[in-house]
Amino acid sequence: MTAHADSQPILPAIAHMHAGDHYCGIYKSDEDHRRLVIDFVRRGVELEEKMFYIVNLQTVAQLKDTLSKAGIAVDALVAKGQLVTLTAKEAYLREGQFDPAKMIALLREETDKAIAEGYPALRCTGEMTWALGGEPGCERLVEYESMLNQFFPDSRCYAVCQYDRRKFDSEMLLDILHTHPKVLVGQEGYDNSKMYFVSPDLFLERDRQSALLDTWVTNLGHHGPTVA
Repeated sequence: MTAHADSQPILPAIAHMHAGDHYCGIYKSDEDHRRLVIDFVRRGVELEEKMFYIVNLQTVAQLKDTLSKAGIAVDALVAKGQLVTLTAKEAYLREGQFDPAKMIALLREETDKAIAEGYPALRCTGEMTWALGGEPGCERLVEYESMLNQFFPDSRCYAVCQYDRRKFDSEMLLDILHTHPKVLVGQEGYDNSKMYFVSPDLFLERDRQSALLDTWVTNLGHHGPTVA
């Protein structure tokens, strides 16, 4: 399973992703978004993994054009079923509303299907601007992002949730940082697990502000006292 792509090195953060990872990609330029999209697929081709891409900011045709211009044999990938492209309405909003549990069930089903087809893992990415559309259930986005941290670690699935900083407000993006243990900002990757990430058992089961306070106080302790 090969495809010829440009010789630009894959971003280190994307090159080091592996099954079980849950990244958010926060970007504020078209070039950073393009690089994320291309490198995510290029790396999937290198690892011979199945890929699940959910579009919203762009159409499936535009995505394919972007990948083709980067030298990726996208039509061949689609034809063999290695790259599956869906719209947000076909994935997140399948029944006219968003249900976090049903979306995770879909990811579990697609992961099992990929493994049964002989792929080592399923890599997923979605353009999250669909959540700004106002459909029923969209207000549960942050709950969904936290729930994913209960699904990914023991699965053969991993994902990058794409957030355009020009579209989402700061309050929402702060919650996105709280629900992703790993973060790609522009083209740089960061381990967020001991910084702003809040574990789902705290985030989902307790008052959110209390959970944030407890997490941040604990993280201060990880760095040790600096004032005598």
